[in-house]
Amino acid sequence: MTSPEALLLGARLDEDHAPTTNGWMPVCRRCGAYTESPQGLRHVPSDHRLDRARQWLDSQPVRRRDGAKVAVGV
Repeated sequence: MTSPEALLLGARLDEDHAPTTNGWMPVCRRCGAYTESPQGLRHVPSDHRLDRARQWLDSQPVRRRDGAKVAVGV
């Protein structure tokens, strides 16, 4: 069973980017978080790797409303 915290973090990852898998492993190639299936329809990070997924997400560039990326700290 997936914890509520993992589901929330998965939703944040989904907002950041669509999961991409290799089609046979349920792992997003972009962020390394688990997905619900090898097809990668949504992120479902495992409870023991929440800190890693959170750190990855927090290290990504901030996005403007128009979708352009802006470097953090600039």
